[in-house]
Amino acid sequence: MLPPNDGPGFLSAALEELQPFPGRMSASLRMALSCVIVVVLSMSQQVPEAALSCYLIFFASRNDAATGILIALGLVLAASVGIALGVIVLQLAADQPTVRLALMAAFTFGGMYLSVATPAGEIGATTGFVFAFALSLADFVPLPELLAHGLSWMWVVVFFPMATLVLVNGFLGRNPVGLARAAIADRLAAAAALLRGESHAHRRASKLLAEKPDDLTMPPRLGVLLGFASRAEAERLASAIPEAQKILAGSLMAGADPPLASDLDRLATMVRTRAALPDVWRPECRTVETLPLAQASGRLLYGLAGNAPPPASAPLKLALPADAFTNPEYRRFALKTLLAVFITYTIYTARGAFDIHTAMITCFYVALGTAGETLHKATLRIVGCLIGAAMGLASIIFLMPHMTDIGQLMLLVAACSFVAGWVANGSELIRYAGWQMALAFFLCVLHGYGPSFDLDVATNRIMGILVGNVVVAIVFLGLWPTSVARRIDEHVSRSLRHLVSALGRAPEGVAEAASEIEEARALARLSVFEPRWLRSRTPTVSPFSGIVAMSETALGEVARLQMLGESRSYLARAPYRVRSALRAEERYFTMFLTEAAAAILQPRREAPQALRSKLRHAFRALERLERLARKAPKRAPWESDLVGAARSYRRLLLGFDQILEAM
Repeated sequence: MLPPNDGPGFLSAALEELQPFPGRMSASLRMALSCVIVVVLSMSQQVPEAALSCYLIFFASRNDAATGILIALGLVLAASVGIALGVIVLQLAADQPTVRLALMAAFTFGGMYLSVATPAGEIGATTGFVFAFALSLADFVPLPELLAHGLSWMWVVVFFPMATLVLVNGFLGRNPVGLARAAIADRLAAAAALLRGESHAHRRASKLLAEKPDDLTMPPRLGVLLGFASRAEAERLASAIPEAQKILAGSLMAGADPPLASDLDRLATMVRTRAALPDVWRPECRTVETLPLAQASGRLLYGLAGNAPPPASAPLKLALPADAFTNPEYRRFALKTLLAVFITYTIYTARGAFDIHTAMITCFYVALGTAGETLHKATLRIVGCLIGAAMGLASIIFLMPHMTDIGQLMLLVAACSFVAGWVANGSELIRYAGWQMALAFFLCVLHGYGPSFDLDVATNRIMGILVGNVVVAIVFLGLWPTSVARRIDEHVSRSLRHLVSALGRAPEGVAEAASEIEEARALARLSVFEPRWLRSRTPTVSPFSGIVAMSETALGEVARLQMLGESRSYLARAPYRVRSALRAEERYFTMFLTEAAAAILQPRREAPQALRSKLRHAFRALERLERLARKAPKRAPWESDLVGAARSYRRLLLGFDQILEAM
C-alpha cells in the first residue's frame, strides 16, 4: 500500500510544471541560442550528426554557469578517453564476433551496475553505453579503419556543443553566487509570507523545502574553481543556505508574527541586492514560537557578513554505499538492462535495419530501479518523442519547401529548441519529455548539411525509440519486478534518520529530511504507472506511510528545536534538572525515530508494540519536562527555551502517536 498522496495528482502536477518561474525563460533562451550556434558550425564545417550535437546541449545544460561549464569540460574529457579506448578495443575485437559480444555484455552490465550501486550514476550508464554501442557498429561498418575514422569524428561531434556551452555560460550564464543569494532570499521571503499568514504560502514553502541541499550549496563552491567567487564567500553562502532552510521549516508551524515577517523581508532584500549588512541585528518577535526564528536570522546575517566562522563544509558524498556489492537488486537491474539491450540489438541487427538503432540507446536511458520509475520515464520518452516527431515532420512537410537560406532554418531550430527547452527546464516529473522532444525534432530536420526533406530516416529512428520502450517495459515487468512502494519506504526511512541528525545539530539535517520526503511524494505520484498486481504483492508497512502526511509538522518542530539548541543563550543558567530533563526527552525521542526508521525497512509484527513502548518513554519524559516548565520562574532567562522545547516535543509525539493508533 502506498502512502497517501496529499499533493496534486500526476497530471495536475505535470501541468503545474509548465508554469513559468524565475530563470526558466533565460535558461530556455540559452539552450535555443546554443543549438543555433551548433547547427551553424556543424553545417558550415560539414560535421556529421548535428542532431546528436544539439541533443548534447540539452543533456549538459545546467541552471548555473559554473556547473554547466564544468560538466561541458568533463564530457569533452570523458569523450576523449572513451573514444580513444573504443578505437583500441575495436582494433582488437572487430573481426571476432564472440569477443565483441562478450565485451558488449561486460560493458553494459558493468556500466548499469555502477549507475545504481555507486555515486557514478548517469556517468556509469553513459560509459557502458558508449563502449557497447561502439562495439555494435562493427556489424554495419566491417572495416576497422573506417570505424576508427568514424569514432574520431565523434570527438568533434561532442567538442562543438560543449565548447559552445562553455562560451554561452561564460558570457550569459547565471552567476552561481547570484543564484545562491537568490535561494537564501527566496527562503527568507517565504518564511515572512508564512508569518503573515498569506494564502498559498505553505505551497510555496513546500516547493522550496523540497529542493535538494546539494543542488543549492554545490554551485557556489564549484564557482570558486572558475573565479565566480572567493572561497570564503562561497563557503559563507553554502553555509547560509541550510540556515535559511531551517528558518523556513520552522516558520511552517510558528503562527503569525507580522513584525518578524517585516524584518525577514528586509533581510531578504539585503541578501538579494548585496546591500551592506548591518553590524547589529535585533529583529522584533512577539511570541515564544518565533523567538528561535529571530535568533537564527541573526546567525545567518552574521555568517554572511563574515562576523562568525562558517560551520565545517559537508563532505562530498563519494563513498560507496554499504551494500554496493551485496544488494541483489543491483545485479538484477543490470541483468534486466543487459537483456533488453541484447533483444533490441538482435532485432535491428537481424533485420539489417541500423536506422532503428535508437532502440538500443533507449534501453540505457529509460531503465531505472523500479517499475514505476522505468515506465514513467518510458512514458515521458514516448510522449516527448511523438511531440518532437510531430514538430519535425510538420516542419519538413509545411515549412522546409519554402525555406531559401540558412537563416530561416536557424529560426525554426531556435523556436523548436526553445519549446523543448521550456519543458526540459522543469523538474524530473517532466524534464525527460523535453529532452525527447528535442531529440526527435533534431533527428527529423538535422540529418544532412542543409534543410532535410527525407521522412524515412526520421520515422525509422522514432520507430526505434518506440521499440526500445516496449522491450524495456516487457523485460522490467516480467523479470524481478520492483514496485515503487519499496523506494518510498526507503525515502521515508532516510527522512526520519535525517531528523535524528538534525536533533543532533547536523546543519543540513532538516533540509535533507525535507528533500527525502518530497522524493517519497514524487514516487507516490509515479505509482499510477505501475500495474495494480505489482503494488498489491509488494510487502510494505503501510501505517508508517502516515509519516509523510505529518511531515510538515515534523520538519517545522525539529527545525525549531535545532534552532533553539544553536542559540548561544540556550538554557542560560538553567538548573541541572532542567538540562537533564531536556536531554532525556531528546534521547527517548531520538530512540523512537531511529527504531521507526529501521522498522519501515524491516517490517515485522512486533514492531508496533516496540515503537509504542519507545513512545511511552518519550511521553513520560515529556511530562516531567512540562512540570518543570510550569514551575519555572517567569523571569528566568531559560524559561522561554524550556516552554518552546516542551511545546515542540508535545506536537511531535502527538503526531506520531496518531500514526501508531492507526496501525
